[in-house]
Amino acid sequence: MNGVYKNIAGMAVCLLLCACAERESLLPDGLIRLGTRADKSTDVRTRASVNDLAGLVAVGDRVGVYGVVTDRADASYAALTAEWDAAPLMNNVRTTKIDATSGMLFWDGDYSYPPEENKRVKFCVYHPYAPVGTGGDNYVEAVAGHSPVLHFKLTGAEDVMWAHPVTGSRRQVPSALIFEHKLTQLRFRLIDDEGEFAGVKVTGLLLTGVSTAATLDLETGEPGGWSAASDAVRFPLKASVAITGKTDAPQILAGEVMLQPEQSVFRLTLKTDGRGDCSGIEIRPSGGETVFRAGRSYMVTLKFRDHTAVALSAKVTPWVMDGYGEGMVE
Repeated sequence: MNGVYKNIAGMAVCLLLCACAERESLLPDGLIRLGTRADKSTDVRTRASVNDLAGLVAVGDRVGVYGVVTDRADASYAALTAEWDAAPLMNNVRTTKIDATSGMLFWDGDYSYPPEENKRVKFCVYHPYAPVGTGGDNYVEAVAGHSPVLHFKLTGAEDVMWAHPVTGSRRQVPSALIFEHKLTQLRFRLIDDEGEFAGVKVTGLLLTGVSTAATLDLETGEPGGWSAASDAVRFPLKASVAITGKTDAPQILAGEVMLQPEQSVFRLTLKTDGRGDCSGIEIRPSGGETVFRAGRSYMVTLKFRDHTAVALSAKVTPWVMDGYGEGMVE
């Protein structure tokens, strides 16, 4: 699975995407249309894997859509039950693209709203798309009398997003989809202001003891239990990186790694070609935070000092616009 990677007021732990509604009139044919559009009033200096309309366009063919018929007036915020027992009108439909200009979602085939005035359709939308099944690394589990559940397994490259459900009918155009990130993102930069590691190459960053598998309720957005710890998550270095040596400018590593949120500490092993491995590096959030939050991106500073590496800090950087996180490598 390929990974592709604004702080909305009042939301402390969630990165919300695409906050404006598309208010086009429904055509007489009653065809279902869903849209999303980035909020141009907010700061777009973000480093998220998916952070604006352009990011959504890039993953536009890997979004899953459920559309469930209901006559409940509170369906947009209340969980459905028996409605899930019938075959959904849109049953885990995979998108083919998201339009870069309008933000509209496209899929194969046409789907129409029920003709009855009291009937609505509740839309539950998520990324990345997974087929309905009963096993494997990534699949959607159908549950009787309950919304489907996404089972996913991380390699560190995946971005998991969920859109707040919206409702529509022949008389009501659905609001635009608002996505939020369900994982924590780590990025890294190197500082060698003493020049002790000049020319040494970083060959790998390995996250140890992290959980990699979990579930997500596609109607409520609630995560399920995470798996036992694994040492299989690596920061995606495309090639070894030579440390530049004594400088005041941090050396930022390209890329990011996606991890289980709400953790108080991550542990890292830094591998080099000439100084061996620096293991047991503990990374903790700074700036008053006690855990790494979902929907936040943290820039981890790795500083080389006295022939060792120290995790100085892990400061929050956009995705969300307030905060930081740092650490040292020893």
